[in-house]
Amino acid sequence: MVSTAILFALGALLLYGGWAVTGGVATRSLSPVNAVFLSYVASLVIVGGYVLSLRRPIVGTRIDITFALVSGAFLAAASICFYAGLARGNMAIVSAIAALYFVVPAVVGVFYFDAHLSATNVAGLALAVIAVGLVAT
Repeated sequence: MVSTAILFALGALLLYGGWAVTGGVATRSLSPVNAVFLSYVASLVIVGGYVLSLRRPIVGTRIDITFALVSGAFLAAASICFYAGLARGNMAIVSAIAALYFVVPAVVGVFYFDAHLSATNVAGLALAVIAVGLVAT
């Protein structure tokens, strides 16, 4: 049986793929900043409606709330970079390079959170980088 986490991950994969394609189409006539702004308006409507439908207050430590806000700032800046790349380059190449973002938390996890990577993990990361390099050439 497939775990719920895997189903959510597959949903994210498909939705992120749709986000990349529609973002690429949007930047044909919109500036990257305007395309990001409009996408965030749509995001706020969906996420805001979801949060309101739950009818639960937002609670957490000050530190965790700060990290959530900083996370949003990273996502906004990354989105602007991504849309700018889409406006200027090949959608497949820009998306493939941006999709390597998972390397950053892997490296940060090792150096700052005492995560341990096995030889298989390191090989997988290296192969992913090589695969993106091949897509980008």
